[in-house]
Amino acid sequence: MATYNHNGRDGTYGDSNYRSGDTEKTPYEYQQTHSVSSPVTDAGKLSDPNDRHHSLQRGLSARQVSMIAIGGAIGTGLIIGTGTALKNAGPASILISYSIVGLIVYVVMAALGEMATWMPAAGGFVPYATRYGKIWEPAYAGMVDPALGFAVGYTYWFKYIITTPNQLTAGALVIQYWCPPERVNPGVFIAIFLVAIIVFNYLGIRFFGELEFWLSSIKVLTILGLIILMIILAAGGGPNHEATGFRYWHNPGAFAEYLAKGSLGKFLAVWSTMVTAVFAFLGTELIGVTVGEAQNPRRNVPRAIKLTFWRIVIFYIVSVFLLGLNVAYNDPLLTGATKKSNSAAASPFVVAIQIAGIKGLPGFLNACILIFVFSAANSDLYIASRTIHGLALKGQAPRFLATTDMRGVPVYGLALSALVCCIAFLNISTSSKLVFGYFVNLVSIFGLLSWITILVSHIYFVRARKAQGVPKSELRYTSPFGMWGSAIALFFCCLIALTKNFTVFIPSASYGKFDYKNFITGYLGIPLMIAGWKLVKRTKGVTPLTADLYTGKDIIDADEQEWLAREAAEKASGRGPNVVYRHTLGYLF
Repeated sequence: MATYNHNGRDGTYGDSNYRSGDTEKTPYEYQQTHSVSSPVTDAGKLSDPNDRHHSLQRGLSARQVSMIAIGGAIGTGLIIGTGTALKNAGPASILISYSIVGLIVYVVMAALGEMATWMPAAGGFVPYATRYGKIWEPAYAGMVDPALGFAVGYTYWFKYIITTPNQLTAGALVIQYWCPPERVNPGVFIAIFLVAIIVFNYLGIRFFGELEFWLSSIKVLTILGLIILMIILAAGGGPNHEATGFRYWHNPGAFAEYLAKGSLGKFLAVWSTMVTAVFAFLGTELIGVTVGEAQNPRRNVPRAIKLTFWRIVIFYIVSVFLLGLNVAYNDPLLTGATKKSNSAAASPFVVAIQIAGIKGLPGFLNACILIFVFSAANSDLYIASRTIHGLALKGQAPRFLATTDMRGVPVYGLALSALVCCIAFLNISTSSKLVFGYFVNLVSIFGLLSWITILVSHIYFVRARKAQGVPKSELRYTSPFGMWGSAIALFFCCLIALTKNFTVFIPSASYGKFDYKNFITGYLGIPLMIAGWKLVKRTKGVTPLTADLYTGKDIIDADEQEWLAREAAEKASGRGPNVVYRHTLGYLF
């Protein structure tokens, strides 16, 4: 297969000066011998067939990748978090904000898909930030800097070693619906869940992928069931036979006032739900972490990306729209639910069920929420272990963390991430809950920063491939929004990131005129990490002409040829993909 070097000519990969002769200064993944003549073995099975001891296994099938893509985005943020958004802002506000953020998410996923199909590397989207991402610095204006990859890698890892114990704690709170803490200490359930997710992650990617496929399927069926139920209740099919229609859009109204009166209050209501919507959608980038272990990623990843749009419309936009038809934003039951813990009692959908007079469903929905939380904890630990593995491959973490076993599991990265997750036991002590709460607030910005990084990386990836003469025909998938779509989405992501904690500037009786604690924990982190890596390693900027587009691409090309040969053999034997399924249930599952 013809390839392009940095000067646009057929031949070797990349610039001859890119590889440093000093291996101590060259990231680990670039020390491997990847060239046209490399003896590529086990193509289609390992993320790097030339290095079995540090390679992940490509064990995720097309259906697993597709389901994990949407399963990572469906969580308690949708089924519980929408209640607070509805109470503060009203039905029209949440419909507007979730629609706008849904479009931003699709732009982010399309940008990620373009880079992931060109180079589906281990470590998720972090390697793209290292190769193409930019940190603004006058000395390197218009250039890229590997410090961005280091910064987003560690902040992303830090996010998931905090959110995993947070999910474990949420699971223990859900259990209290059946078993109060006076009977069994919540720490027992935290320990059980932690051991379970460690075992499931240790058993390998094939087991993990199959488990997440079925857990995500339950999530999808739960949301579909709630959508159908909300339609029936809005049409008057509930026990009270009361058709609400758009009643609550007229009384008490489509827009609530938040923190101020009049138009300003309504604007603040919409903007506050923009922030809520962002954190409800966080997790969609999980597919970027799976590309290093996906079978035939150049076919399966673009398909999952394309389906993301329809799933966002069905699972998020339709859900919040129907919720606004069934529950008034000033309903006392909704106000009470927003003060509850992470059980079914906190869900606005349960409030709609209670208003309609249906009994028995809250217990069932609580069991579904427990599955949501367990699946989130399981996938969060997976992300953490793969992220630290990717950092170790680039020489930005201790080398032993890149080691994988015969199942392709980064065992040391998994062990380190699981060990940190033991901080979940802090929540057992009342005095420690406050400290843990600050940790959660600290990492809440990191998920949004991951979207910003993906968009920045895509913008500079497009600049690099144009500068190096790589035509669009060489790419298996390109973002339909292009570089300018990513730039617009980047603007909104940065705006939301800067204003997500705007309430700290509004006086309150609990903290006075300025909530400095939440201000510090809400914005601290990323600047220190970027500055630290640049000061220690003295990283230099990389121009679009010298950005590395090709190291390891021969491995991916060989992998793709192997999968194309397998598909041709299956089609010839009549065992090709089920076309009817792909164009019906395949859009959801």
